[in-house]
Amino acid sequence: MRQSGRASSRTSLWTSLQRGDVVTVLQKGVQCHKGTIDERSEDGHVIWVTDGIGDRRLFHIEDDYDLLIAVNVYAH
Repeated sequence: MRQSGRASSRTSLWTSLQRGDVVTVLQKGVQCHKGTIDERSEDGHVIWVTDGIGDRRLFHIEDDYDLLIAVNVYAH
């Protein structure tokens, strides 16, 4: 079975996540959780995100979540 372009780009994004990355989790365009990546499955299909007060939630790629990843910009 061949993945659609959207599915393969989502998988690529989720597999690239590293512990400590700051993400915003969206479902149908609405923010549902924000925090740091605590852990990621090896295949990138499952992530655990911990928010600022320690609430740790599991997200599965097939549940149609979108992610926004915060980019650290350092001024030199």
